Amino acid sequence: MTVSYNQSVATSRPWTFLALIFRWRGSVWKAIWIQYSVWLGLYFLVSAIYRFILQDYQRQIFVQLVDYTGARLSYVPLDWMLGFFIAGVLRRFWYLYDIIGFIDNIACSTATYIRGDSDRAKQYRRNIIRYCELTQVLIFRDLSMKARKRFPTLDTVAAAGFMMPHEKANFDQIQYNYNKYFLPFNWAWALVYNARKEGLIEGDYYVTVISEDIKKFRTGLAWVCNYDWVPLPIIYPTIVCLAVHMYFFVCVMARQYVKGSENDPNMIDLVFPFMTSIQFVFYMGWLKVGEGLLNPWGEDDDDFETNMLIDRNLAMGLKIVDEGYDKTPRLEKDAFWDDTWVPLYSEASAHEKRYHQRQGSLAHIKLSRSVSQVRMVPRDGRRASVVKERIVNVKPEETNESRGNGIGDVFRPSSLLNLMKHAASSHSLERQQSPGSFRMDTLSPTSPTTNAKEYESDKRD
Repeated sequence: MTVSYNQSVATSRPWTFLALIFRWRGSVWKAIWIQYSVWLGLYFLVSAIYRFILQDYQRQIFVQLVDYTGARLSYVPLDWMLGFFIAGVLRRFWYLYDIIGFIDNIACSTATYIRGDSDRAKQYRRNIIRYCELTQVLIFRDLSMKARKRFPTLDTVAAAGFMMPHEKANFDQIQYNYNKYFLPFNWAWALVYNARKEGLIEGDYYVTVISEDIKKFRTGLAWVCNYDWVPLPIIYPTIVCLAVHMYFFVCVMARQYVKGSENDPNMIDLVFPFMTSIQFVFYMGWLKVGEGLLNPWGEDDDDFETNMLIDRNLAMGLKIVDEGYDKTPRLEKDAFWDDTWVPLYSEASAHEKRYHQRQGSLAHIKLSRSVSQVRMVPRDGRRASVVKERIVNVKPEETNESRGNGIGDVFRPSSLLNLMKHAASSHSLERQQSPGSFRMDTLSPTSPTTNAKEYESDKRD
């Protein structure tokens, strides 16, 4: 059964991880406790032999073995081997979940486009859903141990109601060496075609919509079969598993406390291998993650709930095409028709910290209070008859009241608009400015009379 823990980690706190680390089902402790117990037993056995059984000359040889193995543990590249392995199986895991098959789209399109209140129309809608779900049952019982235990034979599938007796007889008539997953989909598409012929579907376009939803469902299940048929090459998980186990098998010797070690002469006799135990939890737990994701169709704690999905799809699909058909509420004016919409909260949540509006990171930046106008000029500084310069007045709400938090430094404030400067020839402007530069001049209103005189002079030029 999938282990859900989202509620426990919904809000990040310093103690959030404690809600996970002390769980048992689906935890790293449940995954590695057997291997860790065996490894710890071997470690203490070797330690007892060194401390109480070996003679002095034998201990010298033992110390040499410890130094030799300890100096060469880095020969096993566990980090990148486990990293690539987990990344690969994680991608497969999430892709399999994406295509595992949810029947909602088929049910919604069937309920929408196959019209009619008669028993005939209702049978069309229900049987299309049941045939699609029948194929999922047939596939899951060939992939998932949970589904196989539930449906050990085809007769049990029929007994569960997924196939009627006459459908089971039709299914058994086709005998050949390959699977017959296609047959229920053929029945479903045939029903869509017959419903169109009988006028229960109003147009060919709606036939295409329903058929495409069935096609997507079938294609996803086909890829599920393909991924089971062609798993990762067996050498890949084998070499990773062998590397991790051999690494810690060597650690039984390499991490022993010995006197007179050349590699670590200041070694402390802790008796218990504390640091190696931490390493064991990390690496072996990492390996168990990969083993669990490698085939999510088994009976591990985090494997796919195939039986739940089968029950959910059938119940949801039939509910949509039966009670969901033609039950649209009548049209009425909504609650916000004649009033300004005001968001409402429960009394307990209304006093919580206000959320932030979605806006750009620079949306709060405004002009400095000293800027009252912005002059817009052509980009290349050339004056053309078809391009007129513009003077844009700055509104009070577009300025920043606090100093030092605006973008006034970007613009060049001045007491007057220096229009004569921009009336110079284009050759002069090209010498003063680099080509393609963009200028926006700003004005602080200090002398309107001088401003008007300069503007008139600029017009004469």
